[in-house]
Amino acid sequence: MPLKVTTWNLEHSHRLISQDPSENILERRERVRQSIESIDPDVLCVIEGPKGEKAIDEFCTQILDRNWVPILLKQAQDTLGKRDKEYQTKGTQWIWFLVRATLEQNCRLQSPDTWQAFTEMKSWKVNFWGEEKAKRHSHYRHPQVLIYSLENGEEIEIIGVHLKSKINTMKIERDQEGNLIGDYLTEAMEARIKLATEARNIREYIKAKFDQSAHPGLLVMGDCNDGPGQDYFEKQYLFFDLISNLQGEVMIAERFFNHALFDFPGHLRWSAMYRDKVLNIPASQNPLLLDHILISQPLCRGELSLIANEYAGKVEHEIFERVNAGSNSKTRTSDHRPISCVLDDVV
Repeated sequence: MPLKVTTWNLEHSHRLISQDPSENILERRERVRQSIESIDPDVLCVIEGPKGEKAIDEFCTQILDRNWVPILLKQAQDTLGKRDKEYQTKGTQWIWFLVRATLEQNCRLQSPDTWQAFTEMKSWKVNFWGEEKAKRHSHYRHPQVLIYSLENGEEIEIIGVHLKSKINTMKIERDQEGNLIGDYLTEAMEARIKLATEARNIREYIKAKFDQSAHPGLLVMGDCNDGPGQDYFEKQYLFFDLISNLQGEVMIAERFFNHALFDFPGHLRWSAMYRDKVLNIPASQNPLLLDHILISQPLCRGELSLIANEYAGKVEHEIFERVNAGSNSKTRTSDHRPISCVLDDVV
């Protein structure tokens, strides 16, 4: 049976949960519900999900009528929220997997402790921008792993990620020649290096899976806060981009991940629009692909019972535009657009 997976950064999703919702919240709830029902994913990876098990459980009740349900670390004997600390997620933007209610029995969530055992690290050393003394970094939002059991007993792992934000609140300063200087530049460099090391840690987990299995079926999805190609800082200072770190080395082909959107039309290959303050580009002229689905080779070559065929991935522009028609900043679903990929049965 084909499997449709979707990742969606659902901006400020916690605001949708209320026992006394305003008219704006009710309207936004309805738009979110319509979006998810129209996309109709089997597995939905929610980025910027609400904090804690109680909140995401209530989200599924209030917004989705429990047609999609969360897969939690919670055990049968636990109260909701008892295991919140085990997700090892700081802040209020959590990563959740919601699955079609009829598929709940096929799914389980893996503890982040297992990830750290496989990678042999909880944090790692980082030398920022030529600094001799290393500092330590770790995931602010720990990747979450959904294990999905197929009908023939095979399993695939879906890795949900929300990497380091590049939001920079420092004042932009320039020298007489227009070059960036000062704290803004330092902050921008450090954020991108942290992003790259988080991607490297994900690759360490992927390496462990290939050391355990000849044909691991792996999907990496979520908001990586960066896209393919190099932005200004990556071109001018760092000379690398995030996605190549995440995809792996093409010369080690069996461990290289394909991007679900590589054959999706280029002019549609974006998921958000933000203003570029450094280059002074307005949001309307700056489409960015920040949300991604990456696929391991066994799922591209037909070595498992599911396969990502040509044109398997898409940005859900049509549904996003239709559902948000007539909305405003308080009632639109999100500032990000959903990304989907369909895995078909191997014939």
